[in-house]
Parts: sequence; C-alpha cells; structure tokens
Amino acid sequence: MPALAVAVSLLVAAPAAADLGSDLSEIQNQIEALESSIAAAEGARTDFVTTLLETAKRLEAVVRELLAAEQRLADTESSIVATEALLIDLVDRMDVRQGLILQLRADVGRERQAAVARAVTVYMAAHADASVRFAGGNDPDSGVGIVYANRVQAVADQVITEYELHRFREEQEVGRLEAEEKEAEVQREALGIQQAEGEAIAAEVAARAAEVETQLAEQRALLAQMEREIAHFEGEIADLAREEDLVRALIAQEQSGEGEAPGVLLRPVPGGVSSGFGWRIHPIYGDSRLHTGWDIDASCGEPIVAGAAGRVFFAGWKGGYGNAVMIDHGGGLSTLYAHQSATGVVYDQQVVTGQVIGWIGSTGSSTACHLHWEVRVNGIPTDPSLWV
Repeated sequence: MPALAVAVSLLVAAPAAADLGSDLSEIQNQIEALESSIAAAEGARTDFVTTLLETAKRLEAVVRELLAAEQRLADTESSIVATEALLIDLVDRMDVRQGLILQLRADVGRERQAAVARAVTVYMAAHADASVRFAGGNDPDSGVGIVYANRVQAVADQVITEYELHRFREEQEVGRLEAEEKEAEVQREALGIQQAEGEAIAAEVAARAAEVETQLAEQRALLAQMEREIAHFEGEIADLAREEDLVRALIAQEQSGEGEAPGVLLRPVPGGVSSGFGWRIHPIYGDSRLHTGWDIDASCGEPIVAGAAGRVFFAGWKGGYGNAVMIDHGGGLSTLYAHQSATGVVYDQQVVTGQVIGWIGSTGSSTACHLHWEVRVNGIPTDPSLWV
C-alpha cells in the first residue's frame, strides 16, 4: 500500500486577520473619535471626511469577508485532518488484513497438502479393507480393518472441513480488503477535493488580507491627510487670517498704485499646489475661512523667484507668515512669499522677473517646508491661477 503524503498546513502561508488586529484597532479608535467629534460639533462634513468615513465602512466590510473566509478555511482544514486520519486508519487496517490473508493462504496451502495426503491414506485403507473382506470371508480381523478405515475417513473429513473453513475465511478477508480499498479510494478523492477547496479558500484569504492591507494603507493616508488639513486650518489659515488686517494696512501704506500691473506672473517655484485659493471648511467643526493664496510644494532650501519685476516693500518676519517678502508690481498688484527659511532681498530693493528673493522654509505657522504665495489687487487676495 503506498504511503500517504497529505499536506494540510494550508493556514501556514495565509495571512490572518488576527495579524492585522492592532492596526485595525488603532484605525477604528481614530474613526470613532472622529465620529464623536463630528457628532459633538454638529458641523457640516467636508467631502474629505465623508470619503474617509466611507473608506472606513469598506474596510470593515472587507475585514468581515476576511474573517468569514478564514473560518471556511479552518473548517476545510478540520475536514482534511479528519479525512486524513480516516485514511491512515484504513491503511493500517488493510495492512493488518493483508497479513492475515497471507497467513490464511499459507494455512490453506498446508491443509491442502494434508488433505491430499489424507485422501491417499483413505484410498489405500479402503482397498486394504476390501481385500480383507473379500479374502477372509467372515474373519473377525476384517471388523478391525473396517473400524480403522472409518477412523481414517473421519480424520480426512475433519482435515477437509478445516481446509474449506480456511478457504472461506480467506475469501471473506479478501472481500473485506477489497471493500476497504474502495473506501480508501473514495476517501482519497474526497481528500483531493478538500485540498483543492482549501487551496482556493487560502488564496481568497490571501487576497482578502491584501485588500485589508490596501484599505488600511488608504485609511492611514486619509487620516494623516485629515490631520494635516486640521493642522493647516487651525494653524496657518487661522494665523494668516489674524494677520489679514495688518497685511492690508501695510499694502495700503506702501503700495504706490502707479504704473501698469503685469498681465502674467511667473510661478515662483515649480512644485504642485497642495492647497489652493478659496474658502476652507474645518473637517470637524464645519466653520469656514478663506485660504488667501496657494500652498506650493517645494523642498527646504529651494530658491524662490519673483513673479514679476517690482519694488520690495517688505522683507522680514511677519507673524504667521514667518519670513516673508512682499513686492509691489505696479497698478495695484502685489505678491507675497511666506514661510521662507531666509529672505534674499531687502526693503525698497528693485527686483526683476525670475530673480531669487529667498529660499523655501517652514517658518511661522507652517508644519512642513512649502511656499505660501499670495497675489493681491489693491490689498485684496485673488486666485493666483488668474495670473499664471
């Protein structure tokens, strides 16, 4: 009988939801805190927060699917283990039965030889008895011969009976062995089906676990972005709003209003706009404030250039703006460049388009290196996209 080689360790390589437990718990706690804050504030949800909460629901659904798949996999593995145990028991019993059949066949062989020998003896005894009876007439010794012959016949009958009994037992054991072999084949087929099913479910578990990881990564990114949005709203936007009156007063004092405003401005740094111009809604509390310019992504120390020629009417520290430069371009148009690590120009200096006026930093109300760039007309903030 071939040895069984059944692999039942389907769960070994499959990711488990339990492995993601701490991450899921952390995310869930943050989401619950967010929902509590929204409920307490009764503020309008932003599209961003709505997206975050919808992603959280998708994550929960995927986790439920993962747990269900893992349970099906565990059930399948239990079935495989039970089938494998049954097969092992069948194989053991068949091995024992094969040994018994071999022994019975050996016994049958010996008894067949004995039966042949007894048959010869009976045959010879019968002829001897007949000779005695026909030759001796009524000789009393003939009775002894008959008794002897009868005894020989009885022994022969017993040998033949035992031979037939062993033959019958052998046939029974062979029949049982054949039935067990058929049952073993059925169980092997069942085991193959269970293994294929287990492998398919294991693949599903792995796919679900990967999906959970992807959803977790998306959720972490959204939460991190929300934290940045809140920090930006409560930090930079709030502080710049407090500076608004001072900036307008400074522009009114320093700006001549003479000349003609340029029709196009050069982009001061080439990076992407991470936060555009317009009204911002607090992700939690629902109140809104104007973001007065562009936040442009840039690396610390990257040079900042003037958007157009003009006169520097401010270069220095400006509260929430940090190190800032303000340039009058004529015709009521001015630009402001905030959060610089260091300024490269001085008050009343004339600059040309594209001239370096400072370097990217994270001074003032800023959480990371970037440029806050404003374009103002007669002191009023306008959307920079109208000028570039």
